[in-house]
Amino acid sequence: MENEKEIGVIKSHAELFQPIKKELDILKKHEHLVDFNTVSSRGISEGRQSKVSILEYKVLEQPRRVLWKRMAVGKGLSLEQASSLHDRLAPYKKELESCGWVVPALYYTKTIELDSEAQIFSYEELIEGGDGEFMVANQEEPNFRKWFIIRSVLETLANYPEQLLHKKTIAGQDVSMLPHGLDLKLANVVLNEQQKLYFVDLFGPKEINQEGNWLSYTPKLDSLPEENLMAITATREGAILRFYRLAEKLWSQSCDIKSEKIRDGFREILDSLILPETEKKFINSQLDSNFSWLDEIYSERQV
Repeated sequence: MENEKEIGVIKSHAELFQPIKKELDILKKHEHLVDFNTVSSRGISEGRQSKVSILEYKVLEQPRRVLWKRMAVGKGLSLEQASSLHDRLAPYKKELESCGWVVPALYYTKTIELDSEAQIFSYEELIEGGDGEFMVANQEEPNFRKWFIIRSVLETLANYPEQLLHKKTIAGQDVSMLPHGLDLKLANVVLNEQQKLYFVDLFGPKEINQEGNWLSYTPKLDSLPEENLMAITATREGAILRFYRLAEKLWSQSCDIKSEKIRDGFREILDSLILPETEKKFINSQLDSNFSWLDEIYSERQV
C-alpha cells in the first residue's frame, strides 16, 4: 500500500472508502432510532482487512463519536468463516490485554451478509489523535513523540510475561514465540492526547492453539504461508524487526531524516530494553544485514 502514498501524506479511510448505500442501510437496521453523520476520518490510515468510518451522533444535543468498522470487505468469506472469526474477537482482545496492550472498547459486533460475501460490522471506541502512521509521517509532529510511540511499542513487547514465551525454530531462526500473533505496525497503534498507547487492530484474530498452530487461518485474509506469517507476527524478534523497518522507511521518506540516524536511535532503545541478549544480538545482526531475514520471509505488500 505504501506506493499509493505521496511522501508526507497519508490517505484516510474517509477519502478512500466512503460508506456505500447498502452499508448505510444495514447501519440503519442496527440503529434505527439514531441519526448518524459520517465525519472526516483524517488520521486513520488505509487498511487491508477493513473499511473504517467515524460516525457522529448527538445525545442531549452533545456530539459523540464512534468508530465503525466493516471487517473482511472484499475477502469473499462465507458466513461460516466470518462467524467463526467473529466469535474469536473478544477472546483475542482479552488475551492481548493480558499481555499489556490497551485495546479500545468493542461496543457491539455483528456478522452480516452483503453482496454475496460475509462481513463483520463492529462499533468501537474512537481513540482521538490519529494513528501512528499518520503521526510519524506528519512533519508538524515533533520527533520526541515519534520516538515515544516506537519506544512504547517495544517496551510492551519486552514486558510480556516470561512464562508465556518459549523458544522455537521459525523460518530457520531460533526465536522467542509469543502466545499469539499481532499485526504490529504504526497504522495499528494510536497515541492519544494523554500519551497513552492503544493497539487498535483485532481482525483477523491471530490466536495460537496448544499445538502451536494458528487457531484461525485462511489465505483469504493472509497471503503468506502459515509459518512465515508466524515468523513476523508471533515471534518477538520478528514483530520488532517488522515494526521498526516499516517505521524507519516511513519516517525517513516523509520527514527528511536519514535512516542511519533513526537506526542509531532504535539501537539505543533496544539496548535499554530488558530483553535476553540473544534476542538483542539477533535484532542487531538484522540491522547490520539490512533485514536479510525479513527479506527471505515476505514482501510487505502481502501482509
